[in-house]
Amino acid sequence: MGLTEADAKALVSEGILSADYDEHKEAIEFYDKALKIVETAEIYLNKGISLVELERYDDAVASYDKAGSIDANDSLIWYNRGVALTQMERYDDAILSYEKAIEVSPGYADAWYNKGELLKHTGLEDEASVCFDKVKELEGE
Repeated sequence: MGLTEADAKALVSEGILSADYDEHKEAIEFYDKALKIVETAEIYLNKGISLVELERYDDAVASYDKAGSIDANDSLIWYNRGVALTQMERYDDAILSYEKAIEVSPGYADAWYNKGELLKHTGLEDEASVCFDKVKELEGE
């Protein structure tokens, strides 16, 4: 008898629980087992988050890319991809990821903020200011 999607969900739950306890290597093992049953954006997203915690940024970006190819309309995928790319100092790519997160969810204040921080870091003060103004608008300040 083969494993089912219910088995994959149970494995993902175990992975999330492991990640909650900072056991990211174990979490990734659970996610990889689940991915052998079914490939979902959620599993790749969670795997990417654990990979970032282990500072395996290249692998995290690859995981987010797979998640995005399954569900391009999940802003959390693009936001987390931006975070990983920022850690790799790939600022232009990170900005593009934050822009995709904003395109999917225009009210995503954290994505606007991170985009603004990177624009500021790269010397684009006026563009950064627009982002920070949007954050204030979204947060009601």
